[in-house]
Amino acid sequence: MRSTLRKLGLGLALAASAVLSLSPAVAEWQGPNAQPWFENYVRPQGYNYAPSVISENGTTDVWWCGQGASTDVIYHRSYSASGGFSPISQVLYPRQTWNSRYTCDPSVVKGNFTNPQDGQHYQYIMYYSGADNTPGNNNQLGLAYSNDKINWVDYQGDSVLKPIGNASDNYGLGQPSTFNADGQSSLFVITTDTSVPADPNFAQIFVRHTNDGVNFEAPVRVPGRATDGTTVGPNSDFAYDYATGDVYMMSSLPGRNCNAEPCKDPAHNPDRETYQMALYKMPISQFLSGQPFQWTPLGQLSSDQTGYYLNHSPGFNRDPSGNITPFFPTIQIFHSGGDPSPTTWKLTFSLLNKDNPFAPINRYYNGSIHKVTSGYAGPGFNYEQTLGRALVAATAATHKVYSCFTGGDYFLSTAANCEGQQHLGVTGEFFNNNEPNTHAVYRCLAGNHHFASNDANCEGQTVEGPLGYIYNN
Repeated sequence: MRSTLRKLGLGLALAASAVLSLSPAVAEWQGPNAQPWFENYVRPQGYNYAPSVISENGTTDVWWCGQGASTDVIYHRSYSASGGFSPISQVLYPRQTWNSRYTCDPSVVKGNFTNPQDGQHYQYIMYYSGADNTPGNNNQLGLAYSNDKINWVDYQGDSVLKPIGNASDNYGLGQPSTFNADGQSSLFVITTDTSVPADPNFAQIFVRHTNDGVNFEAPVRVPGRATDGTTVGPNSDFAYDYATGDVYMMSSLPGRNCNAEPCKDPAHNPDRETYQMALYKMPISQFLSGQPFQWTPLGQLSSDQTGYYLNHSPGFNRDPSGNITPFFPTIQIFHSGGDPSPTTWKLTFSLLNKDNPFAPINRYYNGSIHKVTSGYAGPGFNYEQTLGRALVAATAATHKVYSCFTGGDYFLSTAANCEGQQHLGVTGEFFNNNEPNTHAVYRCLAGNHHFASNDANCEGQTVEGPLGYIYNN
């Protein structure tokens, strides 16, 4: 498979981040402070996840999976600085035999497309997941066309892609992500496919090229490992940087293991969705090679940054062709946040400055306990001091420091299992050794509550040991 990607040169505005009242950056990531982008007034108690977002001519359009009258449907809404939010519209729902139960996971790109069934030309194409059974097994890939982003014409009769293997007892093929190779109809379509056996070097994700949106070349399996040891999960989104030829991926990481740590809903193990996602990049030549190259990690987004218990189903803010380049250095990740109950899942977003590699480690106090984090402190916590700057992305010289919660106390740990307590996520990458312009950070205990300090004597409290080294302020 040979890439035909070219620079499209689309000068598009970043999706208006002022929609959320974000505080000044406290880390390279700016999280949503546990606040939604907007409320779905059509279904106030319904779920909202799997956004597909494009920005063009000052308007940001989002399509997402939400709760309809009785099942999954796809909604649309747009936002512009001048006009605010448009009304919410239900734009696609189960209306064919093969997807009679579920219609979800939209992926929209712009181009020049011809529907072979009616001969009409369309500017936008949407791929989506669909299934005909209540468990939601044997998902397949659907296709629809539009010229106004709201009214969609189905590709009739059948899905355009089916699982490679037997999916009668598993999810199947779906969760598409798409980018346009030439601004016309040459597309790369990436899908999850759980019908294939797991492989230690590859994800259950495949990329296919199509010249017309309907007929696909052979699938290529996507590499599944990163240089920091993390592995790629399903439910990922992809975008292209035409300036460097890199593919960016926002991928889900494993959820909480409720047998090993406290969970809000222990009946579901792991949690119903994950709490952490990771950003990676890889040259497109490696991405399309079918070889086990490794992704370069760029940082993790989790409860520690967002304030939400769960964070899942990401979607990049992209230009109409699926490129991320026009918005750099900002990377905007739309995602779902909430608690275990799907009735709490709201669309929100987080921002990353890719050119700022540092995560300030801030210490807060609420009058009883401390919280030390690179992200969200929470109600009642007041800023005390910045201990220094960790790195957001892993390197060979660093290790992960995790933010953990006991139910009544927050603490930092170098243990990947959070010492049996609840994970909030990676708060930063600390150096293993005392590098130039760095200093040690210590974990301390005051009574029954933890805090962190730059003082080797823990400010007169109990010293539990060093966490690692971070840059001086």
